[in-house]
Amino acid sequence: MKQIVTSTILALALVSELSELIHAQENSIPNSTNRPPQTIQQDSAVTAPTPLEREAPRVYRREIVSFGQDVTLRRNEVCSDMVVIGGNATVAGTVEGNLVVIFGSADISGKVERDMVVVLGAAHIASGGTVEDDAVVVGGKIDLGSGGTINGARREFVLGNKLLNVKWIGDWFHNGFLLARPFPPSVHWVWIVVSMLLVFYFLLAALFPRPLQACVVALETTPAGSFFAGALALVLIGPLMFLLAISVAGILVIPILLFSILAALVFGKVAIYRSTGEQLARQFNLAGLQQPAVALLIGFVLFYLLYTVPLLGFLVWGVATVWGLGAVLVAAFTRFRREQEPPLVTTTSAALTGISSATFQEPPPTIPVSADLVTLRRAGFWIRFGATLLDLVLLGTLTAFVGPLFLFFWAAYHVAMWTWKGTTIGGIVVGIKIIRVDGQPINFAVALVRSLSSFFSAVVLFLGFFWAGWDKDKQAWHDKIAGTIVVKLPKGLSLILL
Repeated sequence: MKQIVTSTILALALVSELSELIHAQENSIPNSTNRPPQTIQQDSAVTAPTPLEREAPRVYRREIVSFGQDVTLRRNEVCSDMVVIGGNATVAGTVEGNLVVIFGSADISGKVERDMVVVLGAAHIASGGTVEDDAVVVGGKIDLGSGGTINGARREFVLGNKLLNVKWIGDWFHNGFLLARPFPPSVHWVWIVVSMLLVFYFLLAALFPRPLQACVVALETTPAGSFFAGALALVLIGPLMFLLAISVAGILVIPILLFSILAALVFGKVAIYRSTGEQLARQFNLAGLQQPAVALLIGFVLFYLLYTVPLLGFLVWGVATVWGLGAVLVAAFTRFRREQEPPLVTTTSAALTGISSATFQEPPPTIPVSADLVTLRRAGFWIRFGATLLDLVLLGTLTAFVGPLFLFFWAAYHVAMWTWKGTTIGGIVVGIKIIRVDGQPINFAVALVRSLSSFFSAVVLFLGFFWAGWDKDKQAWHDKIAGTIVVKLPKGLSLILL
């Protein structure tokens, strides 16, 4: 009995101790109702999630590539890389890789874990926005907010501020290129460019009336041939450039060829506009509108109205470019073929003496003396360009491994051949010869002066070589310096014998 009473007392004491311990723990926890209201609001603002965060789970996306559209990466979104061309990028989430924007702007309030590159646009990094590596903007500026962070290098390449702070390029890209038209009328600066082109075209028409007339004739006489010639030329330009680039001769030929192509494209456009204006004037029987200047203006206005139409604008522009280039090539080939044709032989005296034209035979060509060479037809630019091209291919193939010494071999080859035969191997093929203005053959001194002077003709964008195309004596700058002319020998006369 005594043991039972003792056990009961101990159990009651243990329960009493446990109750006091539990009561003490409850008193140690502060009562939320006794805390200041401001403290309760601050804790709830820090710890309580917003409804948007509770409702929008984290979304993982792969790389984002957009062309011509704006892209927005929301706060709960993550992507690997982002590339936007022709649009704006808004990043409120996380870009784990690089952010690249071309022809647009970047607005960052989230995080870019690697580089940010904006080309022809601007970037704004807002408060809370972060770029972990480098931030590079070409053609614009970086607007870094008070809370924005760039942990890498910050590089801005404004390059002219107004010229390459390219809102004007972006306007053309959105309103012109993306709509497949070269002339968007809503872009104001395009009107300035069009006005300048019109003045430039009229200037070309005034300075070079005969070459332009030859291109117009080629368009009217061989329209299909001109178009296919232009298309074939555009197809062959790429392989030809590649072959020239891998040869030593390409160092000299490629700049000349590029300039020739550019000139042909410009002349072709002028010829297309003028020919179209003349055709319209003929259709309506308006003789006054067939004047070259008026016809050029009519064709120019018509084509640029078509250039404003989406999709149709680029199509018309492409067809006009190909057709105009072909017309220039056909006109040049026709001129080249005329230069190679021998003079016509009249049979009037043979008919008067009763000799039948069937029995009349042209006498074999005689070797002209030095004085007679001056009276021969002058060789124009294109036939001389063909001879130079042949020499470049030949010498470039033989000296493919000499590197910078090619210019030395090029000069030595010409001096030696001019002194020996008055021409080169390419000149022998096309039938042209270099003589002094008094008809005498050139010697070593004249050949050396002419060779060294040719480098002067090449320095100014090869203008000295092109000068032979419109000079009355077909003389290039180095011809004028050395006192030489280039003549076309009659057909059937071998230059090896001279």
